[in-house]
Amino acid sequence: MSHAGHRSPRIRPFLDLCTSHLSAPARKALDTFEGVLAYPTAHGWLMYAPESADERAAAYGWPAELLAIVELARAHDCAYILFDADADETDELALFDE
Repeated sequence: MSHAGHRSPRIRPFLDLCTSHLSAPARKALDTFEGVLAYPTAHGWLMYAPESADERAAAYGWPAELLAIVELARAHDCAYILFDADADETDELALFDE
């Protein structure tokens, strides 16, 4: 069997981030915001980090912390964000009480 023209699969990194970087209202509605592709996991969400986040945030009224998170992910070449309650926090983003 010939594999001429075979390409390697594309590998995409993700930002592993604590859910405490989302406000309580954002955590409650993350997977329902317009323009957001987020899927619930056992301890948070897996979210696509769109390249045009500023346009989507403005068009759909995303909370400011969500835009900052997506911009951080993209600044580190991450295509996805894994929000997890047990993940590390970062000083680069705001923190919210549970």
